[in-house]
Amino acid sequence: MTAADEQRRLRGDQALEILAVIILGLATVGTAWCGFQASRWSGEESRRARDSSDLRIEASRQFGLASQIVQYDTSTASDYAQALADRDADLATFIRTSLARDEFVPVLDRWEAEYRRGEDPANLLEDQDYLDAQFAEFRATDAESEAVAAVAEQAARNSDRYVANTVLLAMALFFAGVTGSFRNRVPRLLLLSGAGLIAAWVASQLIDLPVA
Repeated sequence: MTAADEQRRLRGDQALEILAVIILGLATVGTAWCGFQASRWSGEESRRARDSSDLRIEASRQFGLASQIVQYDTSTASDYAQALADRDADLATFIRTSLARDEFVPVLDRWEAEYRRGEDPANLLEDQDYLDAQFAEFRATDAESEAVAAVAEQAARNSDRYVANTVLLAMALFFAGVTGSFRNRVPRLLLLSGAGLIAAWVASQLIDLPVA
C-alpha cells in the first residue's frame, strides 16, 4: 500500500469516526428528549385520567340527585292532580305552597291549565323539556368527563410514541457505538447507515409529535 493510499484510508476512517460521533451525539440528545417527553405525557395522561374519574363520580352524584328530584316531582304532581280531581282547593294550595319546589310550580300551573281545559295533563316522564332541565347539569359534567378522558387517551398515545422513538434511538446508539469494533470499512458503513436511517426516521416522527 502506497503512502497516498494509506492517507486516503486514514481520511476515510476519520470521516467515519466523525460521522459516528455526530450520530451518537444526535441520538443521545434525541433519546434524552424522547425519554423526557414520554415521562411528561405519561404524567399528563395520569392527571387527565384522574380528572376524568373525578368528573364521572360527580356526574353520578348529579344523576342520582336529578333522579330523586324527578321522583319527588312526579309524586308531587300526582298528589296535585288528585287534589284537582277531588276539587280539594285547600290541599292543592298546600301542595303548591309547601310541598312543590319553586322550580316545579310553573309545571303545576301548566298542568292545572290543561286540566281546566278538559285535557289530560302530560306524563311528567314524557315531558322532554322538563327532563332536559333536570338532567342538564349531569349531561354537561358527563360530556366534560368524556372530553377529558379523550385527552388522557391522546396523552397516552403520545407517551407510547415517544417511548417507541426512544427504543429506536437506542438502537441507533448501539449501531453507531459498535462501529469502532470493526476494522473493515464495509460493516462500519453498514452500521452507520443503519444508525443514520433510524435517526432520520425518528426525526421525521418527532416533527409531528406534540410537545408536553
